[in-house]
Amino acid sequence: MQSVLFMGDGGEQLRIDVLGYEREPVGEYFDDNWLTVVVEVKAGGFIGSVSASFLTAEIEAFHQDAANLYDSLAGQAKFRTLEEQLSIDLVGDGLGHIRLTGSAEDQPGLGNTLAFGFAFDKTQLQSSVQSLARVLAAFPVRT
Repeated sequence: MQSVLFMGDGGEQLRIDVLGYEREPVGEYFDDNWLTVVVEVKAGGFIGSVSASFLTAEIEAFHQDAANLYDSLAGQAKFRTLEEQLSIDLVGDGLGHIRLTGSAEDQPGLGNTLAFGFAFDKTQLQSSVQSLARVLAAFPVRT
């Protein structure tokens, strides 16, 4: 298991635990690249967790965007999943302050949705970018 953690300045957190590939490779891109994940959100008075499936390429694209945001500290990084169970928007103000907003859905397309948001600084973003890299090292995009 590999984890990605975003920690807010007020103790909030978004944690993504990547448990592994859903199945053994069969030579079909989409079948081979689904990951089983658990998403946990602690924000304000809310605590929730959902099981989901993400594509490795979605994590790869988010890692690149988040790394670019860390380098510039301005702009944004977005994470969207095919099944829309998790969305994350990171926005940097150019001074090292990052705002995370997002939503988690408990069932693809028709579930309950939790919207959340919190702020943190560039050192937390660096840690999150490094954890995304570790996830990709453990579960690379299968071609």
